[in-house]
Amino acid sequence: MRRPKYRHLHAVNRMCESSVYLLKGDQKTLVMTEAAKVLVSGSTVTCVDTLGERKVVDDAVMAEANLVKHEIILKPIEG
Repeated sequence: MRRPKYRHLHAVNRMCESSVYLLKGDQKTLVMTEAAKVLVSGSTVTCVDTLGERKVVDDAVMAEANLVKHEIILKPIEG
């Protein structure tokens, strides 16, 4: 019997949440683990986990989203 080509996709239950960090100089500070959603509105970034808990970072922008590493990097707005 021939096995389906994409069988492994159904067998692995992977989460898609990411850790969110604030980068200041060389130092990364953890904002939230397992963020399911990141909303950017002007200079405010809101991170939301699967339970609906929110963490708000003011005066920041999204600098990088590394989906392979499940990592989102925020940088403060300088000024």
